[in-house]
Amino acid sequence: MPRSDEPMANEREGQVHSLVLSGQAREAASLLVSLYGPELQVFLHRVLGEVALVDEAYSTTCERLWRGLPGFRWESSLRSWCYVIARREASRCRTRARARNNETTLSAAKGVPAGETVSTVSTTRRAQLDSLRAALSDEDRDLLVLRVEQDLTWKEIASAFLEEDSDAERVERESARLRQRFRAIRATVAATMASNKRSGPAKP
Repeated sequence: MPRSDEPMANEREGQVHSLVLSGQAREAASLLVSLYGPELQVFLHRVLGEVALVDEAYSTTCERLWRGLPGFRWESSLRSWCYVIARREASRCRTRARARNNETTLSAAKGVPAGETVSTVSTTRRAQLDSLRAALSDEDRDLLVLRVEQDLTWKEIASAFLEEDSDAERVERESARLRQRFRAIRATVAATMASNKRSGPAKP
């Protein structure tokens, strides 16, 4: 589903490209981070949960974006590339955290990012969703967040799951795989939520 601000995003990606071509790498990187930094922070918050891990992953993501931008081939959107880097750094943070905590499962999606409230979502439902998401594999959790909360297109999501600058045929195959996987995840989540609703709170 296309985002409502997609034309503006494409225009600003063009501005980033123009700055790179003119040798203004620092200015280009600053514009890139201002363009996609906020949504990358939300993504990292959703998949990592712990503030320290989010800060670590976001910091290294921005650093890699700054360093890598001059060599970006422009064979995909900048947004897709940003998520390739962010997912990679999230994975590294998860691996290090699990090593430090003796393979303890990370708690997912605790708290609410700045600018959001929980007034429209019941505390019980949020807890159920958080519990379900925490039980997913890293890949499934990333997929759910990218599609449902970050509103990426299937092409963008497929690109984020692949290596940088993958060819169009490989992106299409990955997109089909992820769409199928997403349907399975959605069915599982819906069934679990329905079961929880039927069972209701335990009686004293």
